[in-house]
Amino acid sequence: MAIQTKKILSIAMLASLLVFSLTVSSSASLSYATTGGNQATAQNSEDGNNSSKDGISQSSSSSQSSECLSGGSTTGSCNNLSFQVNQNGNSEEEVAAEEAQTTTASEAPVTATNAPVSASVSCGEVIKQSVKLTSNLDCKTDGLIIGEDGITLDLNGHTISGPGISTSKVGIMLSDMDDVNIVGPGMIENFQAGVLNTGGQDDKISGVTFTGNQIGSFNTGAANTAIEDNQFFNNNIGVASHSSTGSSLVTNLFKSNDLAGITFVNSASNQVSFNTIQGSVSGLFFDGQSRDNVVTSNNILDNSGVDINNANGLPLNVNNNIFNDNNCNSSVPAGLCLGK
Repeated sequence: MAIQTKKILSIAMLASLLVFSLTVSSSASLSYATTGGNQATAQNSEDGNNSSKDGISQSSSSSQSSECLSGGSTTGSCNNLSFQVNQNGNSEEEVAAEEAQTTTASEAPVTATNAPVSASVSCGEVIKQSVKLTSNLDCKTDGLIIGEDGITLDLNGHTISGPGISTSKVGIMLSDMDDVNIVGPGMIENFQAGVLNTGGQDDKISGVTFTGNQIGSFNTGAANTAIEDNQFFNNNIGVASHSSTGSSLVTNLFKSNDLAGITFVNSASNQVSFNTIQGSVSGLFFDGQSRDNVVTSNNILDNSGVDINNANGLPLNVNNNIFNDNNCNSSVPAGLCLGK
């Protein structure tokens, strides 16, 4: 029993320690991406040759060139328009107004579009509009960085592979991004975190397979994340939630994730329903600071330590977690399994 408790407690320790390393990785990547994008913008402005290509700003250290997105016309085309208008006999005031209007349009920021467009992307790129992958990515760096609210990343059946679980690299990174939709089918493998969501709200991950990661999907400081219809195989932890609220984990399959299928640390008001969790030390784990969570109608079976662990046996009236209709064989405290 001492060995089992030690393994269970290590889940909470691992999740807490990874918050620092993954957040540092996120901040560094975003800082680099922003710097690269600004340098590219300045250079393209001098050349008068802004290009709008796929709504994607490149931050990969393997490429020294980035493409600056524009909202429409370049400086050259603006001058052309002015010249043509003037030839048609318009007044100087009208020409100036047209010029100002066109310049304003060209300087307007790119807005996110809902329908994904097929795009060839590279590891480490910052995605600023909805895209659909056209090939696999084999990354030595972070995979892709979401750089805009309200967009969709469609894996389109492709795989994003990382350099290993001990490298602090992340497959898909969301830092304070809201209403982002990551959709499969597709696979994310061999990263410290397959998806890292720090501070995002109302994001959704669906139809994705996570395998061979330290943590499949990691939420820290996030709110209202929907994790639905995914598969988590052979990760150390399938889903980890740290200081996050309002997440819904529904109809996911967790199998052979070493330490835990799902673990919550200091996380409140989350819902776990209609999932299957098998083959871990701890199927579902809550620490003592995780409150007001609702767990219903899950199959949590064949885990080597304990199927459902509420803070190593903390009475339910202390943290107000609710467990109903869960098919499992063992729980701490006892009585959380259907009919047992």
